[in-house]
Amino acid sequence: MKTTLTLSLIAIISFFLVAFSSCEKSSDIVDNPIGQPGEVGNTAEMNQQFGWDLFKELVRENPEENVLYSPWSVQTAMNMALNAAGGNTLDEMLEVLHCSQCPVEEINAAQAEMRKWLEEKSGHPSITSANAFFYDDARIYVKEDFLTSLKKHYNATDRIYQFGDPATLDKINNWVMQNTNDKIEKILEKIEDEDLAFLINALHFKADWSNGFDENATHDANFALSDRTTVRVPFMNADRNFNHVRQNGLSMVDIPFRDSTFSLSLILSDDHPSDAMDWIDQLDMTTVNALYDNLDYGRIMLSFPRLDLEFDTDLPDAMKKLGMVDAFSEFQANFEPLGHALIGPVIYINQMKHKAVLKVDEKGAEGAAVTSIGFGTTSLPPQFTYNKPFVLILRHVPSNTYLFQGLVENPSS
Repeated sequence: MKTTLTLSLIAIISFFLVAFSSCEKSSDIVDNPIGQPGEVGNTAEMNQQFGWDLFKELVRENPEENVLYSPWSVQTAMNMALNAAGGNTLDEMLEVLHCSQCPVEEINAAQAEMRKWLEEKSGHPSITSANAFFYDDARIYVKEDFLTSLKKHYNATDRIYQFGDPATLDKINNWVMQNTNDKIEKILEKIEDEDLAFLINALHFKADWSNGFDENATHDANFALSDRTTVRVPFMNADRNFNHVRQNGLSMVDIPFRDSTFSLSLILSDDHPSDAMDWIDQLDMTTVNALYDNLDYGRIMLSFPRLDLEFDTDLPDAMKKLGMVDAFSEFQANFEPLGHALIGPVIYINQMKHKAVLKVDEKGAEGAAVTSIGFGTTSLPPQFTYNKPFVLILRHVPSNTYLFQGLVENPSS
């Protein structure tokens, strides 16, 4: 009987906990530069193109549900996995990442440079990522070149565990918990006899708002779901200057974090279609960048719900639809650059998991002041009210790299 062996790409533990907070008053204005800091090649453009592709597939797979994931985390995990792939398996992965024919070494170098910009040069926000490769050296021989690439470009650790030992499951899940600030307790339910290795990425981001939201101005209001029913949820409110635009049936507000290196963008359709895909299909890198290019800094009345979201999904179906097929095939997968199995003939990816959490509220660091919000004005500014399904993007402003992307269908879920 043929034995098939599995390389589990569980990369994609994307963890996000953020206290979008009230903090000291700031006069930061986001100029919204869309460029590429440092020698990052087309890393940011790949991030956006692949991000929208996968986002739309996840929305299709989860109709009328909240969707949240990290394009940056998925991209990081995928780029690490490129170093393990060869032949058509590698070609398909590069195509899905919108970098066909790109040398893997160049992708590695660009990814490393972008990581420095995001993590070490991001200013006030705290952003950290951790990468690890867990494997059983009694089940798989791993080539040194692969491990060297992970260490050099992704600051990844490699850990050898005996997968037959019940304690190994706890060790891997404990690593996950430690690198997600105890908010994601585990990614693995069990380790199968055929499992060879696990490639894991964890991401954590925390920042204060540039100007906070007064808790006294938060009140319950109706949020209209896609099916036209409503739920009552707390809405945060502000009457002040924001970057905003209305264009081609879409409304965007871009809310800066302190020091303006990162921002949270909210995108809403002026219509209210019963199926979110009716308007999300028009969103892509070009369309959204056109919104960013036309942002205007001025006074508006902004209202949007508090968010406390969790999302957990398996990615193979979505990745196959995007064109990454061979990697999941026990007959076609080519992971020769990784090494070779010691307990059977075939290595392929048998799972690809993603978890993300997101919290948005008025609170911040202990002792931080809130910015008072006044609504008693002599003139009524434009209103941007996010009281129906909307898209969110948490991005690195200078490079326009997406850390997180989501669809809020129901803030009360």
